[in-house]
Amino acid sequence: MTTTTTTNEDDDTVLSEVHIHPDNGLVDRRTITSTFLLSRKGQPVVDSQQNNCLDNNNSKCSDIKAQGDDVDNDEDEHEEEGEEVEEEPEHWDYAVEIKHAMGTDLRCVGSQVWMGCFLLIDWIVHIQEQLNGTIVLEIGAGTGLASIATNLLIAVDRVFCTDYDSDILQNCKINIDLNGVASDIVKTRRLNWLMDDPLEAIEENQTPDPFGWSSQESEDWKENGAFILAADVVYDDSLTDALISCLEKLLSEPLPVSHPRHFIGRVAYMTMEKRYNFSLDQLAVAAQAYEYFKLKIERSLLIEAEEIDVATLTRHCDYDRTKDLVLFRIGCKD
Repeated sequence: MTTTTTTNEDDDTVLSEVHIHPDNGLVDRRTITSTFLLSRKGQPVVDSQQNNCLDNNNSKCSDIKAQGDDVDNDEDEHEEEGEEVEEEPEHWDYAVEIKHAMGTDLRCVGSQVWMGCFLLIDWIVHIQEQLNGTIVLEIGAGTGLASIATNLLIAVDRVFCTDYDSDILQNCKINIDLNGVASDIVKTRRLNWLMDDPLEAIEENQTPDPFGWSSQESEDWKENGAFILAADVVYDDSLTDALISCLEKLLSEPLPVSHPRHFIGRVAYMTMEKRYNFSLDQLAVAAQAYEYFKLKIERSLLIEAEEIDVATLTRHCDYDRTKDLVLFRIGCKD
């Protein structure tokens, strides 16, 4: 899995492989709406699944309508003994519509959809028993796809869908509304990784921020929030430094003694795609962003990361999972 880059007179244009598609593969910085398929039950892992649903005219997408919590997931009746059992067709519960950019410069990559988001969705469904009834915080949410999927596929109490840039946050809100998700369940909020308190509430005398935290929301997270999600937020060394600093602050704050995970602590699940470039330092092709992240988190005095094997993880999104997609569990050091 690689990132495709084209160059113009002004800067480099970065294009996610999610959007390299016969119908949608133009790098012209346009904003379009694509449809992504989600399944509660899941589909088996495949070596190559080149049927991402990126075109609203795609016949597979057009046959699927978003369904509520009453989706019928009952198994088909057992076939009579001796009858030939036909292979069960793929079943998708949701067709999620996401407004996103096609090609952007590096500063605006959050307005695209990246492969790590799909792996993150697979994982949160895998651990849904832990997440049911909880408050979840997604950082670097980009288009909001993972936050929306978390709400649709899991019985979470609330999701804070966070990023920093106002345009990206506004697009998240558009996508939340586009899919009929309640804004009081999935809340779009600004989160600055460099702040001493990233969830600092707006004071009464401050300039109003439509994406600002209320005192109650900030307190709710600190008292009840135990799970942090992030997908493909590692691609620039300075941002990785800020990310690790932010995770140290969020994860090291203890949960109340009354919280069922008090002795376990808060945990973050983060996915990324290894992107290979030629390294002048190593004089070889290397996944530099991935290696830098691992090096920096190994040096952290507060948190540690464990890479999770996802080879047999059930697929809950319609995408091609490659060996370059990785998942980390990040928590406090003992």
